[in-house]
Amino acid sequence: MRKSKTIKEFKNFKMTPEVFKHRKKVINVLYELKNMGYSLPRIDVRIGHSNECNTLAFAKLNQNIIWISERAIEQTENKFYHTVLHELIHTIYGCEHDEKCHIMSTYQPKVVYSKSKLLKIFKNYYNKYNNITTKQLEVAWNLIADKVII
Repeated sequence: MRKSKTIKEFKNFKMTPEVFKHRKKVINVLYELKNMGYSLPRIDVRIGHSNECNTLAFAKLNQNIIWISERAIEQTENKFYHTVLHELIHTIYGCEHDEKCHIMSTYQPKVVYSKSKLLKIFKNYYNKYNNITTKQLEVAWNLIADKVII
């Protein structure tokens, strides 16, 4: 199934050197996470303008595609990380908004946590949604190893 590159709530910008620079900033966050040891799927990144005035970004649940507005990219580093990690949790794990969670609340808080605290919250989601698969792989690996030894 082919991914849709557009959504009605967002106008994609044509690729220019400036748009490429913005896109690269988002992709650098993905590389940073991978370099920290997170195993992430390929994420499609689109840069553009939100048609809804207060929205910084969008993501399709469980479809590995995010749309980030220029306004989100131009925020402070912590607010930028908040936005990108929020959208990654939506698109990778299919999580809905959670008003009790700093990173997954509907609206970006006026005071955003530090990058390190945001990464700790992301790690909690990562561990929660990857733990089941990891345990299943460990059990399967042990079964295979037992059969090979015998």
